[in-house]
Amino acid sequence: MTWLAELRTAALVGTARHPAPPPPSELGVRPPDGLSSEELVLDQAALADAVSRSSRESTTLDAADLPEPAPPDDAPIASDTAARLLELLLTQPPVGQELRDLLVADWLQLAQAFGRRVPHRLLPVLLALADTKPGVAALLQPAIGARGRWLQDLKARGSDLPAASATDWEELKSADATKELERLRKSSPAAAREYLSAHWETLGARERAAHLGTLATNLGDDDEDLLERALDDKAKVVREAAAGLLDQLPASARARRMATRLLPLLRVKGVLRKQFEIDLPSEPDAAALRDGIAPDPRSGEPDLLSRLDTVVRGAPLDVWTKASGRSPAAIVALLKSEKRVLETIRDIAALRGDGDWARALLELRLDLRLLNCLPQDEREETLIRHIRASTANPFALATPLRDMPRPWGTALAEAVLEQISAKNGGQLASMLADVLPAALPPQAAEQARRLLERSDDDAARRRVLREALQYQSFRQSLTEAFP
Repeated sequence: MTWLAELRTAALVGTARHPAPPPPSELGVRPPDGLSSEELVLDQAALADAVSRSSRESTTLDAADLPEPAPPDDAPIASDTAARLLELLLTQPPVGQELRDLLVADWLQLAQAFGRRVPHRLLPVLLALADTKPGVAALLQPAIGARGRWLQDLKARGSDLPAASATDWEELKSADATKELERLRKSSPAAAREYLSAHWETLGARERAAHLGTLATNLGDDDEDLLERALDDKAKVVREAAAGLLDQLPASARARRMATRLLPLLRVKGVLRKQFEIDLPSEPDAAALRDGIAPDPRSGEPDLLSRLDTVVRGAPLDVWTKASGRSPAAIVALLKSEKRVLETIRDIAALRGDGDWARALLELRLDLRLLNCLPQDEREETLIRHIRASTANPFALATPLRDMPRPWGTALAEAVLEQISAKNGGQLASMLADVLPAALPPQAAEQARRLLERSDDDAARRRVLREALQYQSFRQSLTEAFP
């Protein structure tokens, strides 16, 4: 009896009476480990269908075109319970799509923590999900094991952009060259800078500006020489790109030159009521023009405030402390009436990740960029303070809350749940619907349950709280499924 005939018999009379046959050795495959007899029949039925379909094709493959067999998987497979939960999430999720994606990501993180891998039979559907869900794709390794990496390599073969070299750089299209530089800056900033420097003269102005922008990734003092070179470029778009990047390097030569220009413009006046007095810059000389300060227009009055903005952006922030002898917090208090200058300082403090200035400026207004300059625990404390003091519009809280690492601390979770339970809290709950379930720590589940049990006509708020509790319950099941 042939393999196909035996397989049909097993399917018709049941595996208890006729076990599933092994695949023919000519196919060079073997069943996945850990399958039940029923799963073996279904697995081989899928294999038989693929073989039958391929046998009807007239095209033949050369042996050289065939991939190498998958290497053995040494990592232990996840427990049956964990595997069933993952299969449920991938094929028949009992929760909405957003929660499903979060729980699949949780499963992968737990598998990594316990050194377990995904069952082979679930790899195709998991990899298909990862194709459209970056949050899942980022966590595939190492949980997919050697077989999963083998499948990824097969899928990606021939689709990856090759790394540029000194000989093939000119063959890349402009957009592809920019993508290659962006990729290279993440892994080897110096190599990307050297490629750009070596090919600088062969590029058009727009290409030079676009490629120069990739230096924003892992920008550092070693990039200063190339940026100084770009300040002398004939194209304005290139000079502006270089100046914008140098704004982020407070120890650069350009920053020192800007400090020399800014310091004489600043002074503190007043006896009982101190305030900053800021003069406007004079007409720029050749050196100032090179550093990006705007020249006088051909007609009309020069924009002196824009010139001041450029100088402030380019100078180190410690110029302000030197000019006044005061702390960032005291300087911010003195500058409350200088809203434009304060906004420029806010921009540059965020760009440079200056924690001291971020703390001072956050006392005036909640700003996600500044919040990201602080350590996580301090970010949470700052958010809690703004929530408790009602200094921020509840809806302005949504963006920084979405950006916070998850799960939140217990105090932050409690403050947010209190905000959600307020009169108009349903709208904030809706804005946080896709992050709140994973953001709430297990300790906050009881508070969320009490809120849900209240009589409430706000359907959006009830839905978000219900999904949060569903997530917590399923997440607990995942945790218990791993050893």
